[in-house]
Amino acid sequence: MTKKVFAIANCRVSSIEQLLNNSLPRQESSVYAAAKELGVEIIKVWSGSVSSKKGSNVDRKDLEEMLNLCKKDKRIKFVIIDELDRFMRSILEIGYFLVLFKQQGVEVVFASQPNLKTDTAANTLLLMLEAYKAEGSNEERIHKSISGQTTALKDGRYPFHPKAGYMRGTNKGVPDVHPVRGIALREVFVRMAEHVVTPTEGLIELNKSDYTLERSPLKMDKFRKIATDPFYAGIVEINKQVKVRNENGEHEPLITFEQHEELLRIFDAKKKTQTGPRKNGNPKFPLNRITLHDTCLELKNKGKFVGYDHGNGKNPNLIYEKYRCRSCGFYLTRAELHPKVAQLFKDNPINEDGAKDFIEALDVVWKKKEAQARQDSVRIGQKIKALSDDIDNRAIAAIDPSNIKIKPEILANIEKMKTQVEELKEELHSLEQKMDTDKDKFLKFAFNFASNMGDNFMTITEENREKCKQIIFPAGFYMDADKNVYTPKISPLITLATTKKDTEVSKNVQMVRVTRL
Repeated sequence: MTKKVFAIANCRVSSIEQLLNNSLPRQESSVYAAAKELGVEIIKVWSGSVSSKKGSNVDRKDLEEMLNLCKKDKRIKFVIIDELDRFMRSILEIGYFLVLFKQQGVEVVFASQPNLKTDTAANTLLLMLEAYKAEGSNEERIHKSISGQTTALKDGRYPFHPKAGYMRGTNKGVPDVHPVRGIALREVFVRMAEHVVTPTEGLIELNKSDYTLERSPLKMDKFRKIATDPFYAGIVEINKQVKVRNENGEHEPLITFEQHEELLRIFDAKKKTQTGPRKNGNPKFPLNRITLHDTCLELKNKGKFVGYDHGNGKNPNLIYEKYRCRSCGFYLTRAELHPKVAQLFKDNPINEDGAKDFIEALDVVWKKKEAQARQDSVRIGQKIKALSDDIDNRAIAAIDPSNIKIKPEILANIEKMKTQVEELKEELHSLEQKMDTDKDKFLKFAFNFASNMGDNFMTITEENREKCKQIIFPAGFYMDADKNVYTPKISPLITLATTKKDTEVSKNVQMVRVTRL
């Protein structure tokens, strides 16, 4: 009996315009026609808007899912794409993925370009030339886009999404003032510029106005950006990939240039109090979000306690360090909560056997991390091999007399690929060295933490604190209506280890409160 052969397909667009022009249905018709010609059944189609520009394909989710499916189902023998530029627009990455699929016994077929194959050196060269065209076309489009945006800005037009308070106008690149949100912003901006209200008062007024009828209230950091944006004074300015400033924008300004200058002075004088989220959390309040108010578990935010510096509204130098339940607003001082959580560690110590089990558990975690690093090494090695093979093929093509006209381009691409190979080799070497260093640090941390669990918990980084909480008290910490702190679940590292030494102690350790009981 002949085994049934399957295929998968990918239909991709890179812009809304292509989506509206029914590009996806056309591509699907093309790939199904190709499948019929090959005599195979398509079992899955990936379809959607995905960027395929150079540098973005290695991490593409659709390609990763396609490769994983090919690894699991060996009946899949073909990947069908409508055209090469629908696959991706990068010479190096096309070669890389063609090799990855080939390693799974899968051939990439282009429905509308059946002549693009890799069965011979000549055909491979033709395929890579088509890839060169696709990448070059993409670069040209990017340059044209930058040029078009620059021209529009110099003409006073704004070729991007309308700013807050504006909406699309009848003239392209010239937004109209929104009849509700634009008027509300203008009133607040003018009142602030004339010192009738402070920025804080202006923000409150704006959030109480019709501006927020169809959107969420603004916070001060976002309000600051809007209020100091020169666009509202009739200036179009971009300082990113495109760098243009034109003080004579075609759109209707909400305020005058003088009022804009005054707003800049006002906000420069206003100290910025919102610093944004901290990378490693707030060390002053290490129990943020891992301590819960058990009377609010069914409410919004699920009773999570979050730490704040509170004042009394009178003396700015008087600060109270408190945790507040985000659901009901209940306050608890830092000095009250921290000792109670520390007591949980003292009441549930890890003995010698438990510490040993803890180290062994962390060693298992490390081995998993090591396995992931090995996979990364293999992946980088595959990239290096694919590039090296491609370099060899191009070198052969470069000395072919029939390619004399494109020889400079081939040699230039070879040099680029050699540079990338060297970079990948450095990355591989760095990864191997890092693993050896990280393992020493990891095991040292594990030993020290197991020896001084309670003392270290409040001072380690937020990431490590979350990991250790999961290991020792996986359910976190709970506070009841009488301000008693407890945990509904204790790790077997404690309960099982203590069983080896003392049955009665083990029984006492496991007598912890269960939420709502």
